[in-house]
Amino acid sequence: MSITIQTLQSKVTGLLTENKTLDGEVKATQENLRLSANQNQRISQELNQYKMNIQANEGENSALKAKIQKLLSENSILGQDIQGAQ
Repeated sequence: MSITIQTLQSKVTGLLTENKTLDGEVKATQENLRLSANQNQRISQELNQYKMNIQANEGENSALKAKIQKLLSENSILGQDIQGAQ
């Protein structure tokens, strides 16, 4: 009987040690997941900021293209006026 109790105590001690080890691993994994989630959120926010910057640049480019077209048109008209005046 005493051998069985010692064997059981040894097994229980081994299982407790294994449990503590697994608990540490679970906590480390949870921390890594938390850090990963934070990193993903930060990257997502940066990506959204880049998208907004691109949209703003596209709007600015469109406005500048319209100004260039207007200036080209005015330049063409002035060129025609000069030719007509000669």
